[in-house]
Amino acid sequence: MTKIIIIDDESHCTNVLANLIEKVHQDYTIIGIFTNPIEGLAFIQKNPPDLLFLNNEMPNLNGFALLDCLFPLDFDIIFTTAYDQYAIKAFQYSAINYLLKPITEKNIVKAFSNWEKRRKQTSPKQWHLLQEYIKDSSKVCSQIALPTGVGYQIVKITNIIRCQSDSNYTFIFCKEENKILISRTLKEIEALLKDHGFIRVHQSHLINPQFVKGILKHDGGSLIMHDDVEIPVSRQKAKQINDILETMLRFK
Repeated sequence: MTKIIIIDDESHCTNVLANLIEKVHQDYTIIGIFTNPIEGLAFIQKNPPDLLFLNNEMPNLNGFALLDCLFPLDFDIIFTTAYDQYAIKAFQYSAINYLLKPITEKNIVKAFSNWEKRRKQTSPKQWHLLQEYIKDSSKVCSQIALPTGVGYQIVKITNIIRCQSDSNYTFIFCKEENKILISRTLKEIEALLKDHGFIRVHQSHLINPQFVKGILKHDGGSLIMHDDVEIPVSRQKAKQINDILETMLRFK
């Protein structure tokens, strides 16, 4: 039996979430619903769940402070949050599960699917990344947690050479590391890495321009990367990308 607890100071949110959980997973049991985080904390200490749905912004005791009282954690968390671009980025960089309000049936089905693939595999490093980014929204993220088939691998963003699409998965090629296959689309990875200067040069390729070794002009254009792989450049982006990269290479 999968035991679930919901903590959110907004009662209409707990009601919606509870109804959706019962609809999509009748074999899951909700053992506690709390709008008072202090009462929820006391209950969890005596009745640990398998999965906690937790609002990260609550009066008196926010979600992160609540978790600080429970470490080391022996259960998983899905954060429920209103739209906040910094908080969402923090969840995405750290690969911590979250649900964006208003919560829909489609989103909760996806959240359960992601969680069931990696039960109790969230690492302390992921929590450290999340707390670091949440506490300082102006901080430039230097690392990213990559969800692999067996857990999560944390890598420095500056070590990522390129990313290559493989349907609904993406290969991440890093400096001095083997390639990493992750269960994220290239579009999702692009949304995170474009802030770090990464360029989508082709439908299937996202590159770190710092690792470009050369530019070839034949057959519409291509790039030679640090790992000696030739990457095609789409015709639509060829001139813009070549202008940027030629300027960079000239002053390397």
